[in-house]
Amino acid sequence: MTARDLYADITNTLIALIEADPGHLQLPWRRTGLPLSLPINAVTGNAYNGINIVSLWIASEARAYTAPLWATFKQWQSINAQVRKGEKASLVIFYKEFETAADPDSDDDGKRRVARASYVFNAAQVDGYALPQAAPLGSPIERMATADRFVTATGARIRFGGDHAYYRPSTDEIVLPPEEAFFDTQTMTRSEAFYATELHECIHYADIRIMPRAREINREGRIY
Repeated sequence: MTARDLYADITNTLIALIEADPGHLQLPWRRTGLPLSLPINAVTGNAYNGINIVSLWIASEARAYTAPLWATFKQWQSINAQVRKGEKASLVIFYKEFETAADPDSDDDGKRRVARASYVFNAAQVDGYALPQAAPLGSPIERMATADRFVTATGARIRFGGDHAYYRPSTDEIVLPPEEAFFDTQTMTRSEAFYATELHECIHYADIRIMPRAREINREGRIY
């Protein structure tokens, strides 16, 4: 595979992801595990750079990986971790350096670099590897007394934990990420993001009591 083909392959993957879900919503809370950050090699500790950052971000977004830790099949084996059968690798590029005859009439030192393909797996694709402890979540949000009174008045039972927000009719409860997991976005503060999510689920809570066979219920019995 040539260098041009490598870049084209990553570009085509990005285009396919956009076309598959052009309206993907960015949730205003951190998922559990490690926050989204620059991808790092789990064995060497070195950060990936260049187009590899984009390539691995694409893979993480498409497959919902939460940890930015990657390594080749052999590297995972070297730390007694095993890639699970059937897992799909992600493409990265590394440059191999070699020497040729230098041009005496220029500053050319004779060193050349050629792009090579390599394939890595995320920490979520292996067994026998313990993720590093996640960084502490943020501080509690700024409370909105009026919104809190409204939510209390609905009578909804709310449980905090995990990295999803939904109403589950089977247990008649709303499940939200912990408030410390929410963060500022371009359009909302952390507090606004939390209450927007909580009130959204309260609407589902109210609707299901009026329309028990709501079409939004998915196969896991959740309404998002």
